[in-house]
Amino acid sequence: MHIRKMIDQDLDFALQLTSSEGWSSTRLDFEELLQFDPDGCYIAEVDGKPVAMVCSSPYDGFGFISNLIVDREYRCKQYGTILMNHIIDYLENRGIRTQLLDGVIKAVPLYERLGFVKKHRSMRLEGTVKPKESLYVRHMISNDLEVIDRFDTDCFGAPREKFLHSRFRHFPTLAKVLEVHGEIIGYIMGSESGDIIRIGPWVMRKNLDLAEELLTEFAIEVEEKTLKIGVVENNVRALGLLQKHQFKEVGYSWRMLRGIEGDGSLSDHLYAICCAARG
Repeated sequence: MHIRKMIDQDLDFALQLTSSEGWSSTRLDFEELLQFDPDGCYIAEVDGKPVAMVCSSPYDGFGFISNLIVDREYRCKQYGTILMNHIIDYLENRGIRTQLLDGVIKAVPLYERLGFVKKHRSMRLEGTVKPKESLYVRHMISNDLEVIDRFDTDCFGAPREKFLHSRFRHFPTLAKVLEVHGEIIGYIMGSESGDIIRIGPWVMRKNLDLAEELLTEFAIEVEEKTLKIGVVENNVRALGLLQKHQFKEVGYSWRMLRGIEGDGSLSDHLYAICCAARG
């Protein structure tokens, strides 16, 4: 098996793999991963044929591993383990001693053998929200991004402005801020692909009791369509808010950690993950 860096020409193959797993990944998801770190995503080949992939998002102090998928025809050959060791080595060679991932249930034993430990369920929920206008919420504008980048870094645990700016650039109508007395204290973003509307990221800097204002204002843009959202279960307040709006759990993965313990990506200020690949 030969391992090489993923390039743009591999994205059709990557989407075939995610589709075979029933995941709702988009081409933009992978384009953003490659833009964030062109060296952090890999393809495994056998006799020149792509058979597997794995991706990473290396932040300052911790990194996310994602999209480990082996073509069904090539499973049970240790290719997944080899790819995981490759991506772990890549992150550690960059000085990243804390690795995180959202592991699907069937892959958890593999990750545990590699030293990952289950921390929290990373829950997937779906629901609809009745739209409601808020005096405190408005559409995000480009001038907001500098402020958002600063407090998002504090809440998430590392800078991720490349992802945030891309989300705003591609889906500006689904990006809103919560502003009280001239101060931005929260924001929500979303993405759309066909009939699928995903919420995330959704971050509250303070005044957590006002988070619902962002959710109901977001709903104005989507005409009560079904919304998909990922929330790590340690954020009890976020889950309670979604349950209030009758969101239903449709699945979960395990937020797992390997290496040095840390709070990156697990703050109570994070009401929704960006996506499973990035935290």
